[in-house]
Amino acid sequence: MKCPRDGSELETVTYEADIEVDQCPTCRGMWLDKGVLEQIQETIENDYSKELAVEPDHVRRAYALSRPTHTGQIKCPKCNEDMTAKEYAYCSQVVVDICPEDHGMWLDAGEIQALEQFFERARKEVHEAEKHMAKGLWTSLLHVFKK
Repeated sequence: MKCPRDGSELETVTYEADIEVDQCPTCRGMWLDKGVLEQIQETIENDYSKELAVEPDHVRRAYALSRPTHTGQIKCPKCNEDMTAKEYAYCSQVVVDICPEDHGMWLDAGEIQALEQFFERARKEVHEAEKHMAKGLWTSLLHVFKK
């Protein structure tokens, strides 16, 4: 397969947990076949604790989204159809290129790390919400039994 950004031959590499992706040796972008991002999301191999300790700068990220680093339409390396650029999960602030035939997605350099940080932050927020809910439940039950 060829890189949709610069036409280099993509190389199959192991990203993490034996998950294979196709990466461009020139621009460092990567092609993920359908379902591969979900496999990466399930795996926690990279440590982003330092990045997660710092609150994200949503204003800067939103500005960056409004000024993409890559312009122009790219084609799916599998079917050669025009890919659609859209924000992943409508709240990640990471724009990925999606194949209209559902073959997979193209991530430019650094976007996989940004998505992994998004997944980690979401997991952390869910965990904190669950702890808060459990604490609130026990407090409510104790209050009921004290009456």
